[in-house]
Amino acid sequence: MQFSLALVLISILSLTQALPSGIAARGNQQIADAQNSWRADTSMVSQFLSAVPTLRGAKLESAAKAALNAEVDELTHKKALDGVFSSDPRIVQANNILVNQGTFQSVVDALQTFTDNGASMSDAEITALLRNTNTVRCGQVLPAIDTYFRVAGEKLNNGGLLLATRPNNC
Repeated sequence: MQFSLALVLISILSLTQALPSGIAARGNQQIADAQNSWRADTSMVSQFLSAVPTLRGAKLESAAKAALNAEVDELTHKKALDGVFSSDPRIVQANNILVNQGTFQSVVDALQTFTDNGASMSDAEITALLRNTNTVRCGQVLPAIDTYFRVAGEKLNNGGLLLATRPNNC
């Protein structure tokens, strides 16, 4: 009886020691997925902002709608990384910039304006909204997202450093 009890205890101990690496691998995959998906969404928005000078009317509104959907989807990936890194002071600061200072919401609002009113906006209005959006996004939002990517990359320790894709008119 003692032998079988010892065997059971050893088996349980080895299972509990093996479990964290499996959980860690799954956690790392979720971090990588969130990071990569966030970057893809960011890239879609940047592609839209790069194309705005050439878009008018219904094409502007349609492209803006796709960019708006991507921008809103970014919050899903941010939430996943916040769940892992919310106590990291760099993430606290990046979150402050994105959420508390309202910079992320200002980009959402601009994309919503392009979506709702793009077809009726004058060239001057389009240019002004694009300039204002890029000022906030390129100067504050994208560097804050880079911080999230940097912290995630450190955790993944995969030798890669992702940066948020910038529009060509940043």
